[in-house]
Amino acid sequence: MMNSLATRTTVVLSAMLLAACAATPVKQTPVLVQTPPRVIVVPDPSVAELLAYYSSVRLMTPSELAKAQQDMAKADASAKNNLRRAMLAATVHGTGDLARALALLEPIAQSTDEPALAPLAQLLAFHFAETRRQDDAIEKLNGQVRDAQRRNDQLNEKLEGLKNIERSLSVRPAAGAPK
Repeated sequence: MMNSLATRTTVVLSAMLLAACAATPVKQTPVLVQTPPRVIVVPDPSVAELLAYYSSVRLMTPSELAKAQQDMAKADASAKNNLRRAMLAATVHGTGDLARALALLEPIAQSTDEPALAPLAQLLAFHFAETRRQDDAIEKLNGQVRDAQRRNDQLNEKLEGLKNIERSLSVRPAAGAPK
């Protein structure tokens, strides 16, 4: 009897304790979250025009590139025209053309006269420098392949020479065979 009374008391006290916890609602204060302002980038029309020009240059045939270079040679030395010259030189991609393109881009990238063109010139300079680095690495690897091929050819010639010597030796009679 004592045990059932203690059990009932424990159950009643537990229920009252749980009811007391549930009876006090937790008040939450609203939190205001500020979203960052929306930034809309409006590209400079001259930059957009230069990017379109670069896209068209990359699709030109070698004869079209040569004609475009001739036309650019007649144009003035403005920053936009120098950017176009650099794009053409890098696209032609002959000996020294990437270096010439980088030389044309350097003053534009550091210029404060045309602040809208500087980031484009910096991007193109980075791209052309990376292309130049890759071309140098390719040239180095091609040189290593040529050297390896030359060594391989020399070893094959020596091997063929040894085979010819071996074939030219007379076959020795077996030991104990009559002569």
